[in-house]
Amino acid sequence: MTYLLINKLHIIFAGMWLINLAAYPILRSSVLHNKNKSGEKKFIHLYLTFANLFGMIGGLGILATGIFMVTNNSLYGLFQFTLNHWLAAKQILMVILLVILAVIIIPTSKKVRTAIGIDFEKNEPLCDDVYNNLNKLFKWNAVINYIVLINFLLAITHNYIGK
Repeated sequence: MTYLLINKLHIIFAGMWLINLAAYPILRSSVLHNKNKSGEKKFIHLYLTFANLFGMIGGLGILATGIFMVTNNSLYGLFQFTLNHWLAAKQILMVILLVILAVIIIPTSKKVRTAIGIDFEKNEPLCDDVYNNLNKLFKWNAVINYIVLINFLLAITHNYIGK
């Protein structure tokens, strides 16, 4: 019963990551479309909040439920390369995601959030450094989204491509 509940939560958290993947191009274009306009800080803030919220909840949820499912199912294991190659690939990709988040995404997001400040009504122009960091975030969030998509495809196709 508990395993089934955790499995369903795992699917819900995966859905949150996929929503982030679908919303990414819309939010990115909104930020770029409003560059040097009065609402640009609000769109940047929305982008950061949405990506952080769905990314953190989805990512931590996937990580916790995934570890629980692997350790409580005798058919699976952590980084078992001899069995379930699809699962080992997913686990390696998750480690890569965590490294990208810790080393690149989180520090860069903090820089952008600090640069835009909390007063969105001020129409002060943002410096080029903010958009350089935003472009870095856009690039690395796209990489994360591709890895999430690959992980999702591995999860839903592993029964068809063999073990």
